[in-house]
Amino acid sequence: MATSSSPAESGAAEIAVLGSARIGPDDPRHDAAHRLGRLLAGQGWTVVTGGYGGLMGATASGAAEAGGRTVGLPMSPWAHLTPHPSHAELRWSDDYAQRLAHLLATRVAIALPGGIGTLAEASAVWAAAQTEPGTARLVLVGPSWRRLTGAFARELVVDDRDLALPVLADDVEAVIPAVGRLLEAPPPALGARG
Repeated sequence: MATSSSPAESGAAEIAVLGSARIGPDDPRHDAAHRLGRLLAGQGWTVVTGGYGGLMGATASGAAEAGGRTVGLPMSPWAHLTPHPSHAELRWSDDYAQRLAHLLATRVAIALPGGIGTLAEASAVWAAAQTEPGTARLVLVGPSWRRLTGAFARELVVDDRDLALPVLADDVEAVIPAVGRLLEAPPPALGARG
């Protein structure tokens, strides 16, 4: 069984990957998530996912197969779900706020295609990046995120500084250089604005 430890014990940058639990192996996005896990592990980064299947499990599998360290963030109340076996460590959460705290403690969060849960977690990372230096940075991967950020620009009360916080990557191969740049750059903090 997976154990629990603190992020500081591992030493490697922790990179979170968000994505749908509903996308299975018959979908090319599943293969891309597996490839992303291998690429992240190849950089020596610890891969943190929500802990379950779909794109999260594919990413964890890819990272584990490449010899990388994997961490899952499962929820104790979700007894009907079983964490993916590719996670070497599980950091259980009793509620969603605790799970988000684990997510925000990573260095970078990468959002793959997903549903409402993926959107909520990516939005939490994005919102924290506006005002809280030291929280996770955000990379949005794929054409659906590019279309969504366009809709956000048109429909939400945001400006160019808000829209510049996440990095848009067209595919998983573009993620590695994007993450590398974010890890090297000081985090911007826009601060609360009236």
